[in-house]
Amino acid sequence: MKNIITVLLAGAALYSCNKPENKVSEKKTAEQEIKTVDTTELAQASNQEVKESPEDNKKETVELSAFPVQQIINGYLPLKNALAQDDSKKASDAAKSLFSVLKKIDISKTVAKSNSELRDILESASENAEHIGDNADDIVHQREHLLSLSNDITDLIGEVGTGGLKLYQDFCPMYNNGKGGTWISETKEIVNPYQGAKMLSCGSVKKVL
Repeated sequence: MKNIITVLLAGAALYSCNKPENKVSEKKTAEQEIKTVDTTELAQASNQEVKESPEDNKKETVELSAFPVQQIINGYLPLKNALAQDDSKKASDAAKSLFSVLKKIDISKTVAKSNSELRDILESASENAEHIGDNADDIVHQREHLLSLSNDITDLIGEVGTGGLKLYQDFCPMYNNGKGGTWISETKEIVNPYQGAKMLSCGSVKKVL
């Protein structure tokens, strides 16, 4: 009889010792399942984000590629070159052509993002081109607006790129009462549109665009 009681007590003790471990084991299993679900959901969300990004980037690239930046730059360069040659009449004609290009652009049909920034840049560029076009007899005034127009073109390139053109941002430290001025050039050689024949090679390449 004592042996039977001893066996029963030992079994009860063994059961009570093993029971908490079972609970702990069950708890750990549940936690692992929750972590597995959370990790899976995060991975799925992450994969979804990665899949969406290339499409968004592709869409933006297509929209920006539709913007006629090459046409604008190719309108700016003859204007800049005419002032480097001290030819205010030729600069006026080039400015009028550039103004016509700028006024025909409808950014709502070409670019979905950064519309407000581009609109401001184009409005400023149009105003500066118009001033240069209307002042064929005042090369000093033309050069003042070339400085502002060059800043507009630089800002435009910062927004939409060069359209595949290799360009240089040049700097003249002497212009504007020693404050200096930049311009955009298609050649590495310095041909200064602010000084003309007086100091044609004054300046340096500030940046390759």
